[in-house]
Amino acid sequence: MKIVLATPVYPPEIGGPATYTKELAVRLRDTHEIVIVAYASTSEIIPGTTLFIASKRRPLPLRLLKFTIDLFRASHGADVIYVQNALAAGLPAAIVSMVRGIPLVLKFVGDEAWERASQERKTRKRLEEFLASPEGGWQTSFRMMIQRFVLRHANIVTTPSVYLRDAIVRTYGIKKERAVVNYNAAEKNAEASFSATPVPHQIVATARLVEWKGLDGIIRAVAILKKQFPDVRAVIAGDGPEEERLKALARELTVADCVVFPGRVSRAETWHLRKSSEVYVLNSLYEGLPHTVLTSFAARIPTVATDISGTNEAVYHEKSGLLVSVGDDQALADAIARLFNDFELRTRVVAGADKILAEKFSWETHLATLLGFFESVDSPIG
Repeated sequence: MKIVLATPVYPPEIGGPATYTKELAVRLRDTHEIVIVAYASTSEIIPGTTLFIASKRRPLPLRLLKFTIDLFRASHGADVIYVQNALAAGLPAAIVSMVRGIPLVLKFVGDEAWERASQERKTRKRLEEFLASPEGGWQTSFRMMIQRFVLRHANIVTTPSVYLRDAIVRTYGIKKERAVVNYNAAEKNAEASFSATPVPHQIVATARLVEWKGLDGIIRAVAILKKQFPDVRAVIAGDGPEEERLKALARELTVADCVVFPGRVSRAETWHLRKSSEVYVLNSLYEGLPHTVLTSFAARIPTVATDISGTNEAVYHEKSGLLVSVGDDQALADAIARLFNDFELRTRVVAGADKILAEKFSWETHLATLLGFFESVDSPIG
């Protein structure tokens, strides 16, 4: 089968779609012809695959045009196009699917209209509130219009959680039988094979530095923890528009010496950070189903996360991690302190995470489901 993978981000960038695309390509290349079309500034070659790159350095209109042309060329003779979002990659994929007569399967991991509005500070609503009553003016309306068009022209829309599937069916009017859940799988942990000793009282978060990731709450939790653990240290890896504000907050709370911002790091470096820390923290206001949590499960680091839909389909309180309420900095600090102090609890949640990975988030299950989708579609949606 010839499979075209279309993605808005690509290694060496970090993030769910980039990590997922690489791992998927590696797992399928021996039995299928894999062609990747991606937006990227720099690119990582995956042996055994063909790669087309639309440079992110180009102006947006030229970038979109280049991606669309590349996708059209790459999809000659393809059996299916598998696209990783519903905007920058999704719109070209929907157009090429219709022109070429090739089925389209779309992986929807987050509503980009909401993400952009949040990033641009045009809304402070959580996803459910935003979808019920969108904010952000014509830009939001335009993005939602594109997403609706793309979603309705996909043969199958997969989501990584029940929560996200139900949200897009309700908001975008997709037929229920075409919206299906296929849980994410953790990336292989070959990079975790090196030895690394956790630094006492070090926590780590890896994320785009955007408001809905709740990284300011992690900094406030560090200020609380410092009273009990003077050597506490937080490593917040990633880049984004909130970086200067977060650094200013750390200075304001007099914890700038305890909070490290290494910037964007490689996938191997994210593994090293996990293996050399005691607790992984995800303090998001919203997640579809966070791939970063599955990576932390695979790295066998205890995890604290917010109790939100999507995340709580992977993190079960006191079984595979600890859950805290959104916006509760004291509860976040208390949960981290529990894991610092309680070896038995750390051991139990790591073992529980191992079990959940094997039963619910394995690559074997994910691939079997995905290939079943590919084989079930035979023509594009008109």
